[in-house]
Amino acid sequence: MGGSDAAGPSAKRAKTSEPEEEEEDPLVRRREELILQGASAAESLRAVCAKLQAKNEKLLGRLPPELWKKILDENLHQNDLVALAMTCRFFRDTAKILSRKLETNLSSIYLLELLKSGKMASHSLGWFQWVCDTFETQPGFKMSDNMRFMGAVREVDLFNYAAFQGSVEILRWLMEEKGCKLNVATGLWAGWGGSVEVLGYLEERGYEFFEAACAGAAEGGHLKALKFLRGLDPPCPWNKYACFGAAEEGRLEVLKWARSQDPPCPWVRSACREKASKHGHEHVIKWIDQQEDESDTECSVFDEEYSDFY
Repeated sequence: MGGSDAAGPSAKRAKTSEPEEEEEDPLVRRREELILQGASAAESLRAVCAKLQAKNEKLLGRLPPELWKKILDENLHQNDLVALAMTCRFFRDTAKILSRKLETNLSSIYLLELLKSGKMASHSLGWFQWVCDTFETQPGFKMSDNMRFMGAVREVDLFNYAAFQGSVEILRWLMEEKGCKLNVATGLWAGWGGSVEVLGYLEERGYEFFEAACAGAAEGGHLKALKFLRGLDPPCPWNKYACFGAAEEGRLEVLKWARSQDPPCPWVRSACREKASKHGHEHVIKWIDQQEDESDTECSVFDEEYSDFY
């Protein structure tokens, strides 16, 4: 009995000194579950994609290349091809077969030509969000920097493109959500686009317009935009390039209005006539010839003043 009593406390001490089994951390367990679920979902997605790819190739592949060329030529322009190619492998291969460059061109020269051709299709806010989420964005703005890099888009190009399209919604999103800033060329692009709403929004944000804005509005034939700019307090300044752009593009009503103001918009009569003649704007030439003007001095029709914006 005594020996049994003596062994009791010792046995209890031995029992309590044994390490307790650690409880499993629920966060660790949940993390492992999510990893397994993710792997399973990825495998399922690959299977679905493979099935869709096979279906696309079977259905879409029935159309001959020449018909696909017609579809792309008549319904898409260059800046739509990257999005199309990223939709599925079939479209990517089709664009390659048709020797299409998968690049987005946001240069002013290309966009102005597209606008004149009547093939300019405005991109939605969703398109801008897709670009920002998919590609690297180069911040900042340098007038002399015309370098563009593969797989990247310049912040300034996106922002000015939105101004050119005439979308306050997109401009606001780019500024508030992506941190894009107004730049010295924004006024010119907004003038080209001709949206009075965009010009008003830029004014509200404290943007300082200069001569290029009036030149862009005149070149684009946007008389309402030009009147808005000149109606600001103080008026947006203008120079010979407003008349020059209007004459070059055959915008006679804009040219007449600009020259009828007090004081009239500056111009170089011979330069305006030369450009109007080069582009076949006989109605503009006729009007210019009727004007009595003493500003017919020798002048380069286009100097380096705005060349960095093109």
